[in-house]
This record gives sequence, structure tokens and C-alpha cells, in this order.
Amino acid sequence: MLTSTWEWIRLFGFLAYFYFTISIIFGLLRKSPFVRSHKNLLYQIHQNAGWMGLFTLIAHMLVLMIDSYKPYNLVEVLIPFAADYKSVASGLGTIAFYCFLVVLMTSDLWIKTMNRSMWKNMHLLVLPAWLLSLFHGIIIGTDTENLFVLIFYALTAGFTLFILVLRRMSQESLKKDISPKNNTSI
Repeated sequence: MLTSTWEWIRLFGFLAYFYFTISIIFGLLRKSPFVRSHKNLLYQIHQNAGWMGLFTLIAHMLVLMIDSYKPYNLVEVLIPFAADYKSVASGLGTIAFYCFLVVLMTSDLWIKTMNRSMWKNMHLLVLPAWLLSLFHGIIIGTDTENLFVLIFYALTAGFTLFILVLRRMSQESLKKDISPKNNTSI
């Protein structure tokens, strides 16, 4: 049973990272040429996991502010590198929060007011945000010495990287197939 704020901070941190990982994986899969069916389901999982990640990340930040052992104040939570405790690792988490926030706001709320290339560039912030959140968890996480936590980070990072490389390779292959040199039709 979760009885201390420290346990809730850890839980919300892990959940936020997990949800963002799921969102990224399903977002990459949805736009991958090798996925032909269920694109709407993949999109719904991608979108819902992103929002769940943001909500649990906000909960993580709020519980940090009421922790009895090492409470953060509002400035430490919202301003990168302002925290007294492990300022670099805390700052990476804060920057990741802002990047995820920008991605979700531009994707779901402001997308109709933006041109496509601007939206796409903003959407790509999700990858550095995810990487920053991974580093944040590894560096500041008190559970990083736990073998299961290390396996969790390794599996999520490895699988995300695998899907990213697979998608990139399939896109390059698709580009070669439709390039003007390979197009023999008149």
C-alpha cells in the first residue's frame, strides 16, 4: 500500500514515463508504412497515453511540493535547474515537462491554427522530452539501483529505439521505391 508521498512521487514518475513511452511507440507505429490496419486504434492509444502521461506528470510535480522529506517549492518545480536537490536531474525533468506540454498543446488544442510543417517540428520535441525524462528518472530516481527498474528502463528504451529505427528504415525504403529514378511509368 502506498503510504508516503515518496512512494506516490515514484509511482507518478514511473507512470508518466510509461505513458509517454506508450504514446511514442504507438505514434511511431501509426505512421509506419508496415502498419496497414487499425491506424485509428493506434492513434487513440497514442493520444490517450500522451494525455495520461501529462496528467500523471503533473501529479508527480504536485506531490513533490507536499513531500515531507524534501519538498520542492513552485519555483523549483517550474524553473529548470532551480531545485536545491540534484538541480541538473531536476532540471532535465522540468524541461521534459515543458516539451511534453508543448507537444500536447500543439497537437490537440492548437493544431488547426498552425501550418503542418510547424506542427511537425513541434511534435518532434517529444523524442528529446522522452529522452530527458529517461535520464531524469535514471539520475534522480531512488529506485535506479533496483534490478527490475533497470530492466524496465532498458526494455522501454530498447523497444522505443527499435520501433524508431524500424520506422525510419521503412520510410527510407519507401522513398527509394517512389523516387523519380525508379519510376518507369510515363
